[in-house]
Amino acid sequence: MSPSPFDTLPPEIIERILLFCDVYDVAIIAQTGRRARSIIYQSEDQYFWRELFLSKPFDDLRKALPPLTAQKPSVQRDWKTELQRRVSAESAVMGAATGPRLERALATLVSVVETALPFSDGPEMEESENLRWLEGLLRFSTIDEESLPKHEQQHLGRLMTYLALTYESSPDGDSPKKLLHEKLLNEKRRMSRCYVYDLRRYKEDTLWGPFSRGEKGELRANWVHVQHIVNVVAMKLRELPPLALQLYSKPRAGLSATQAYSAPFAHDRKPHDWAGVAGTWRRFVCFMDYRDLFAFNVSLRVHSSVPAHPPQFSVSGTGPRDRDFFDDDYQEAIRPVELHLDVLDPTPEQSTESAESPPSHPVRYPPIFFKGLSRGAHSADAAVEGSVRVLADGSIRWSFVTKYDGLTQWRYVFLPVTPVEVRRLINIGPRSAEGLQIGNICSAAGVGGIWTGAFHEDADPAGPFWMWKVPAALTEGLQF
Repeated sequence: MSPSPFDTLPPEIIERILLFCDVYDVAIIAQTGRRARSIIYQSEDQYFWRELFLSKPFDDLRKALPPLTAQKPSVQRDWKTELQRRVSAESAVMGAATGPRLERALATLVSVVETALPFSDGPEMEESENLRWLEGLLRFSTIDEESLPKHEQQHLGRLMTYLALTYESSPDGDSPKKLLHEKLLNEKRRMSRCYVYDLRRYKEDTLWGPFSRGEKGELRANWVHVQHIVNVVAMKLRELPPLALQLYSKPRAGLSATQAYSAPFAHDRKPHDWAGVAGTWRRFVCFMDYRDLFAFNVSLRVHSSVPAHPPQFSVSGTGPRDRDFFDDDYQEAIRPVELHLDVLDPTPEQSTESAESPPSHPVRYPPIFFKGLSRGAHSADAAVEGSVRVLADGSIRWSFVTKYDGLTQWRYVFLPVTPVEVRRLINIGPRSAEGLQIGNICSAAGVGGIWTGAFHEDADPAGPFWMWKVPAALTEGLQF
């Protein structure tokens, strides 16, 4: 039997032909004979799979940043395995897979963000093919978050956090498509408000922030929590005029804001400021009227928009934390705050590991300590002190406290009440904030987190914030 014309071709020519094929077609061709299988799967090097990988809509793995928790940056890339993982993940997500296959797919999609092309400071900046591919995939995925195990929910929550950066865009006009889009966003907003304003979530075990504990007690990111934080703030920002968002230098919509070093001046920083802390930040803080926050968390309900002296409570039919509390017309408040931060020079004392949350890689990414000023709409300048550090899972934790005149002026407490009175907000103590970097290191997407009273008493309220680095402070005439 004479050999087929395919078998007579030099392997270099066969490889070149295969580079024009879809990955699935390559797998089928490998099953046509021993020689084809040998060329595709048994090559002595990774050349063919590297070229096949780079022919698809993905970034060059050689340009990706090493993981923050890696002891030593790896120089070896398994191009074949990485391409197979991504193709399988796309199939799993679009095919509504479940179980271990879906878990592997979600972990792979997270790695697509982590290995995205870093932002360059050069004049010719390439867009990330990774993020463009992933954004298109996530927009058409229909994964039921509630049916997932907790570990898979974390992967999906992280991806949905990134997708929330795209909420600025929606279909134009009053088409049925736009109405459906707004209906879905309102439902998502209601769920996120219920999650974020549930005061039971803020406790010592999670450091009153969007964190959880691992099997060994280590602090880890709770990406489901961050997802709801960004949902609440991002959808509130959608209500502002486009000119205001431009004035506040809101990050561009889309996953490209998660790219490493995409924040302003990310390539112009001190060597020890690996997180790009120093500079000007715009922070948006959301909060409920305290009467509403109290009513949502207990079985009594009051609407702050209805004047009453004293306010009259009515019993909510389904008890505390009723999702119907947040109807489509509900409005929480939002306030812009400007931060001016400076990084402290490292000292041996600052580099020691904390027993509560030890940095996972103190040599390459030691804790950063900073101080600065915070300026709000109707308040004097406040002092800010905080730190940035890498958690055991590679997430970047931001933690800071805001103080006014160095005195206790922003602490929240309950006053004794009767059922028809309202527990009031008293300004007698500092505020604390706990957050997580959204996306990669020095990303334009910034930090999402939770503010609350710094003394963490049971009476303290809490709410979400989102902040990002900006090119410059607002001019004097446009100050908050």
